[in-house]
Amino acid sequence: MKNKRGQQVFGMPFSVIFSIILIAVFIAVAFYFIGIFMDWWGCADSGQFIDDFQLEVDNAWKSQSSDKIFSGSLSSGIEYVCFADLSQSSSGNSIEREIYQELKKNADYTANLFFYPAKEACIKSTFIEHIKFSGNPYCIPVNGRVEIKLEKRFDENLVNVARK
Repeated sequence: MKNKRGQQVFGMPFSVIFSIILIAVFIAVAFYFIGIFMDWWGCADSGQFIDDFQLEVDNAWKSQSSDKIFSGSLSSGIEYVCFADLSQSSSGNSIEREIYQELKKNADYTANLFFYPAKEACIKSTFIEHIKFSGNPYCIPVNGRVEIKLEKRFDENLVNVARK
C-alpha cells in the first residue's frame, strides 16, 4: 500500500485523533459533573446543619434545664450564622447592622436563622422553633465549623442562643 498522506494529520490516522477528542470530551464532562456534585454536597451540608440544630434545640427545650454547645459544619463560603427578627428594628454593632440591612434585601420575614452572605448558601434562611436571642441580628462567626451555646433555665420557656 502506498502511504496516503491526505488521510493523516501530522502523520496520525483519523482513529487516533478521534480517540483523543473523545477522551478530552469525557474528561470535560466528568469535571462538569464533579462540580455539580460538589455544589449539591454544600446544599446537603446546610440542610443537615439546620436539621441537627433544630433537633438539639428541641432536646434542650423539652428538658427542664439545659446548657450545651452545638457544633456543626457549614460550607466554606458562609461567614456568619445569624439569628434575627426582620420585623423588628436593628440593634447591635455596626457589622451586625450592615448584615441586617443585607438580610432585609432578600427578606423572609417568617425566618429567624439566616446564613450570611446569602449568595454563598443554597438555603438562605429558615425558621427554628423554640429559640430566643439577644440582639437583632445576633450573628455567630463561622470558620468551617460553628459552635452555638444553647441554654435553658428551669423557669424559661425558650432556649437562649449565644456564642460559645
